[in-house]
Amino acid sequence: MFRAKRAAALRWTSAWANFIRLHTMSLQQAPPAREWMRPMLRERDEQASRLLASILEEELDNTIINFMRLSRNDFDYLLKQIGPKIQRMDTNMRLSLSAKDKLIITLRYLATGDSYKTLEYAFRISAQAIGQFVPQVCDCLVEVLREQVKLPTCSDEWKRIAQGFQDKWNFPHAIGAIDGKHVMIKSPPHSGTDYFNYRRHFSIVLLGVVDANCNFMYADIGAKGRISDGGVFKNSMLHKKLERNELGIPSPAPLYQTSRILVPYMLLGDKAFPLTKYCLRPFSGFTERGSVERNFNLRHSTARRSVEMAFGILCGRFRVLRKPIELRQENAKKVILASIYLHNFIRRDEDVRCQDNRQFLSNEEEEINNMRALETNRSRPNLNMLQIRMHIANYLQEN
Repeated sequence: MFRAKRAAALRWTSAWANFIRLHTMSLQQAPPAREWMRPMLRERDEQASRLLASILEEELDNTIINFMRLSRNDFDYLLKQIGPKIQRMDTNMRLSLSAKDKLIITLRYLATGDSYKTLEYAFRISAQAIGQFVPQVCDCLVEVLREQVKLPTCSDEWKRIAQGFQDKWNFPHAIGAIDGKHVMIKSPPHSGTDYFNYRRHFSIVLLGVVDANCNFMYADIGAKGRISDGGVFKNSMLHKKLERNELGIPSPAPLYQTSRILVPYMLLGDKAFPLTKYCLRPFSGFTERGSVERNFNLRHSTARRSVEMAFGILCGRFRVLRKPIELRQENAKKVILASIYLHNFIRRDEDVRCQDNRQFLSNEEEEINNMRALETNRSRPNLNMLQIRMHIANYLQEN
């Protein structure tokens, strides 16, 4: 009994001695200092800032346009407009990122679609920081450029759009071309197959309406990829306003002076859209060569080509839309919307529009050829719209 108590006392004493020894050693060792920034990121001022400064000081404007998709003047204008909105205050701990760096990195992300980790290695800014300010910069770009994408509000403006289609595409009473595009995204969590489309990848739908010059007048973003273009259009705000006649579209008018048939002003859509008083679609089924229906479909397809070209130019300039966007759904919408507003902002110059047609036409043609045929909208149009479409077809056959 005595020996057991003695052994227990020795073990207890040894344990306390080891504890005191280890505690004394820990006090003698200074705790490791916490670093605010990884060593690689400390090179930002020496490496990345020098790269950005060299690009902005480049004498050739083509270098700046290729890097950021903006000219020097356009970049300076946007920086002046959104700089105060995205600039943060410096603290005693560290300096904040400049508004110029944020804008350049966001534009580079839109232009290339590179991952945040790739941008971190290039600009020496952490991927976490890039993920925070890219959606903010996109929001500010949309706010500043909100006048670049808007629907006409009066009859005269709609007639100018229709005159553009008449002059450029030789198609009467067209107030826009409408179509949808699937933008690839990563699968949203717990979404099942809601975003899985007929092209066998996850996507959200971009529904766009463009004028004769391939500029967007309306964009609806965020519909699930499994929904058809006609379904997206039916659930959009544009459809509701068209149904309630709230857009100031001109009243129906004859195609020529001696005609008594009143033809409405309509959007041009493919077979995925219904034939209504505000949307004109081609004839379905097989059409004989040289027939009135075949000629109408050809002229209709030619005029509606403006929306296909707009998508091709948009994706050619902002290649983030050519890759799966590895962002949450709400942030992916902001990226797509900012690209559309920048598209119209850049193309306000006629020289840029001509250059876009030469530069991105081949890419657009390839994308059109790779698209599968969409499911035909099977809603039954009324007899009056069938007669009006045939009247337009006869008019196009004669002119």
